[in-house]
Amino acid sequence: MGICFRLAHISEVGIRLMLILLEIPVTIYTLNHQLIYDLLGESRGSLGTRKQLTSDLAVRYDSAKIRTAFGLAEMVQITLILPEDIHERVGASLIADWLLKKLNTRTAQVIKLEINKVPVELNEDEIKRAVLERITKTS
Repeated sequence: MGICFRLAHISEVGIRLMLILLEIPVTIYTLNHQLIYDLLGESRGSLGTRKQLTSDLAVRYDSAKIRTAFGLAEMVQITLILPEDIHERVGASLIADWLLKKLNTRTAQVIKLEINKVPVELNEDEIKRAVLERITKTS
């Protein structure tokens, strides 16, 4: 599926097009203090780092609360970004597949997952349901 452009401005000088994106906030509670680097696929990730995962899916690193005490989970906040015109089920599947691939491992050590501030079980159906709910609310 292609990228969505919406006509933003017409003038005698020219036409400007604006990319319309759908953002899905995700919060991950993990015992793995290196998880953000695994998610971004880079050795160093800084706030605001954005990585294009596929032609229709990108991830942005928004924040992290690092806790140094043993056994306390770190909170990693990312935003998954889709073009607005993507079919709802395709977008939900892309996100579910990527999250499960990255988070459903022993090394990820995920304790809790939230999509759009709603707790979600780390399974495909729950993730898709939460993403579809977010997509349909913003459409």
